[in-house]
Amino acid sequence: MQKEKQWEGYYSNYFNKASEKGINALEILNSEWYDGKKTAEESVLPYLKADDVILEIACGIGRVSKYVAPFCKHLFCSDIIDEALTEAKINLKDFNNVSFQKINGYDLRVFDDNYFDLVYSFTTFFHFDFELVLKYFEEIKRVLKPAGIAIIEFKRWQDKKDVTELLEKIEAQGGIVTYEKELDKWRYVSKEILKVICDYYDFQILDDNVTSFTFRKSDNI
Repeated sequence: MQKEKQWEGYYSNYFNKASEKGINALEILNSEWYDGKKTAEESVLPYLKADDVILEIACGIGRVSKYVAPFCKHLFCSDIIDEALTEAKINLKDFNNVSFQKINGYDLRVFDDNYFDLVYSFTTFFHFDFELVLKYFEEIKRVLKPAGIAIIEFKRWQDKKDVTELLEKIEAQGGIVTYEKELDKWRYVSKEILKVICDYYDFQILDDNVTSFTFRKSDNI
């Protein structure tokens, strides 16, 4: 599987750093990305009910999952990276309401229609080309129950500081020639773009904060 091969070894750097410091790799991710507990509390838990069945797209090693699992009926953690799923199983071993599913990175075909109450994904969709984002919106609509909710993190394209952030990332990764070849690039969207997509798929926008963009499937679909 080409996409899986492309991302193979992605977490090795974090595992190595954690090993050197004698800590869990989750601590490295929380310090270098954004704290998983805060992400869950700020973005997911406000929409969560105790009897909900949840899907996390690109769960990684369980950074957010471990703080969502205690509050739902069942959590499906999905990813394309074997090493991520293996580590996530270790980090979430104390929860008997969590399942793990490998996906292909293009769709959610392994899951049934109208199955989930809530779908979420963080630090993932801003790596996707726009065409893949559209495909996943279509798939999210399919797997969500009527009135189901989705929460997706994007990179916003809003003002000068967003341009500065991207330019600094490009420079940090060795300049545009190196960055352009990297898989781990950032793609930006705007509220206007996301609204067009939601209008197309008949989603109701609940929160237009692009970094925790939240929308609901129609209750009559």
